[in-house]
Amino acid sequence: MQEQIKISVIIPIYNGEIFIKKCLDSLLVQKNIKNCEIIVVDDASTDNSVNLIKSYNLNNLKIFSLPLNSGPSAARNLGLKNALGEYIYFFDIDDSIDINALTILYETAKACNCDYVFSDFKKFESQENQRKNVYNYPNDTLFKNEEIIKAMKRELHDASLGHLGLFGCNGRLIKRSVLINNNIFFDEKLRWMEDKTFGWKVLSFVKEARYIRKQLYSYYFHPNVKTGVIASLNRDSTIIYIKLILDQIQKSLETRLVPNAEITKLRKQGLIFFTIQTLVTISNQIFLKKIDKSSGKKIRRRLISNILADSEISQSIKSYSCSKTESRWIPKAISLKSILLLEIACNFRARDIANERRKI
Repeated sequence: MQEQIKISVIIPIYNGEIFIKKCLDSLLVQKNIKNCEIIVVDDASTDNSVNLIKSYNLNNLKIFSLPLNSGPSAARNLGLKNALGEYIYFFDIDDSIDINALTILYETAKACNCDYVFSDFKKFESQENQRKNVYNYPNDTLFKNEEIIKAMKRELHDASLGHLGLFGCNGRLIKRSVLINNNIFFDEKLRWMEDKTFGWKVLSFVKEARYIRKQLYSYYFHPNVKTGVIASLNRDSTIIYIKLILDQIQKSLETRLVPNAEITKLRKQGLIFFTIQTLVTISNQIFLKKIDKSSGKKIRRRLISNILADSEISQSIKSYSCSKTESRWIPKAISLKSILLLEIACNFRARDIANERRKI
């Protein structure tokens, strides 16, 4: 009888041939971990990615293809539907993992019978780890119901943990039965914050999550390289997408039995929090030259006009709680309905974020 596959590693890919060697090599050298499968989902690449992956000729490799470019959510969903592992591990093609990453995560998951195990991460720009001696939590941490609820509330006030904190999809083991039994998949309408939204869905049902204070996942930051973020945000319906994300957050809080009155307050907080995050994301893309400056400013100006015209945002901004890690000028500019002040505040915030990251 064939032994059950322990881990299904799911990698979405779109035109990633320059990253494939580093990504796959980091998987092939994993220590003391057997019975894993590598699932690569090609999102209609137009480069030589698929042929390069096939050249590895791996017995545990499965390749699936989408006929049209559909985004990372659709690619991950296709991988998940074809996965057989006890645990799922999502991984991006332009990232890498430490040699013992899967072993540490798997042994921890089995020892504590956890549904969800995640590590800390490195962030590289120009070959330098900008998170050297920087960790999300001071110690290994166990999250049960109350701790997960507390983390959910924090997630609507503090963006400092990023998409590789508790909320997200990459760099963590997730028990596949939790996903299958609760019909958890990525929202294919989203191409921005789809990973965090997925994390909220998963954490609605996780009994225990465990954080390992080791930097096992390496995220690579590529200035001047265009991403799909701007294309996703270059829509008149951006605020509608933010509210779709909030709908999922509300469901997650309800599943965790948070009182309705508190959920109403948290939804208002989240609406402004994610609106500001969207503005800052676009401003970052402009500052880092990931988009033409003129085009970026037009996209941001259109979004600002929609933000200032939205009645729900106008009401929610009155009770917004600004964290110490945020710019206080951005919510103030929204309150004052000042387009110019909001643009200036976003520019300063984008500059400050880049400078803070490079000082670490």
